[in-house]
Amino acid sequence: MAASTSPKAQIISAMSKRRWQWLAFLGLFLGYWGSVFCRTATEAVMPAMMLDKTIQFDKRTAGTMLACGNGAFILGKILCGVASESFGGTRVLTVSLLLVAFFAIAYARVYTASMLIGSYMLLKLFTAIWPAVTKLLSAWFDKEDYGKVLGGMSIGFQAGSVIATVLIGSMLSRGLHWRTVVTIPAVAMVMIVCLKQFLLYESPSKLGLAPATREAESPSKQKPQDHPMDKLSVRQALVYMMETPAFWVVAVASMALSGVFELQIFMPLYFKEALHLTPGQAAQAAALAPAGAIVSLVIGGFLYDRLRRQEKCIMMSTFLVITVVCIGTLWRYNDLDIKLAVVVAFFLGFSVTTPFFLPITIFYMSFGGKRHTPTVTGILDCLGSLAAVIMDNLMGSFAWKDLFAVQFGCAIAGLVSLALLLSSRYST
Repeated sequence: MAASTSPKAQIISAMSKRRWQWLAFLGLFLGYWGSVFCRTATEAVMPAMMLDKTIQFDKRTAGTMLACGNGAFILGKILCGVASESFGGTRVLTVSLLLVAFFAIAYARVYTASMLIGSYMLLKLFTAIWPAVTKLLSAWFDKEDYGKVLGGMSIGFQAGSVIATVLIGSMLSRGLHWRTVVTIPAVAMVMIVCLKQFLLYESPSKLGLAPATREAESPSKQKPQDHPMDKLSVRQALVYMMETPAFWVVAVASMALSGVFELQIFMPLYFKEALHLTPGQAAQAAALAPAGAIVSLVIGGFLYDRLRRQEKCIMMSTFLVITVVCIGTLWRYNDLDIKLAVVVAFFLGFSVTTPFFLPITIFYMSFGGKRHTPTVTGILDCLGSLAAVIMDNLMGSFAWKDLFAVQFGCAIAGLVSLALLLSSRYST
């Protein structure tokens, strides 16, 4: 007799939940997009910083800064995972995004290499919001929607990169100083945080709505199955992770593909140094990589949840074979024509992004369960960031040809490890 259990009430509740789900997604999307915009802005202006006579900034300094930033990123992921479990994803996200804006402005106001590196490290520390994002996504969305929503979030990551590189290249070409260019995304970030406060809540239960379904229903009992990690303490969960072979396969995939993905950050420097473009032209040419990534995520996000295990394995392996070909082209040919170089950049972004984001992140959310998703995300993302730190150091000291040789090996390792994951019973 309760009105809340009538069919009409259930339909109204479902409609309300669907609306709030997508408002939550919009809040997360904008926040994540803004953090990427701020971070990418500080990286895309590096060619212009090398021409600024008021600071001492060269390729080696750039490599040191990127490496130190990724070291801070590792620490940030650990802190974000712990803080999200303790204080909630929305609080951690709000504080982190405001501090990203603050340190982006600080980056644009300092004049020594050490202060630039310090500001960039603090900015990167607070852009490590992915554990909080996955916690909130897993609270709001059912497991069968993970591919679509993660594809959408990853598009936010790449859209931030594309918009940042295109706008920054355009502003630099029009004569704006790089310090002014870095300040603009920081102001936009503050506006995004204000808007996010009206869109995003910690979970559906805060609004009196039904929680997300995390596991498939049991055919015999017609109720969700218990996740093996939900009843474990953090220490027990860590032991469970260490004893699971799939965890280590994903660790290798995360590290290998993080190393390859870092190449997108080097692209403006590559176009300036190896192909002799101006800073503005280099930033605009480098935008082809994240543009290819957006196309990839639109296709991958749409198809991923609809494919069977074997089909997912074939699709991801095909993507990474293209990655191997692209990096092999950069490695073997020193003097690429600029038109061919931008095509390679587009297909590099297109091919590596979906394998890097979707199967690995869905594994985080599926393997970690309701309780330990931030912990799993933090640990595996930290390993990926460690690989990025190593790659940044190599970029600062290696010739481009030698760097691409290392990248080629990473792409092969990523292809093999991801194929092993997607052909196993842990396929996501």
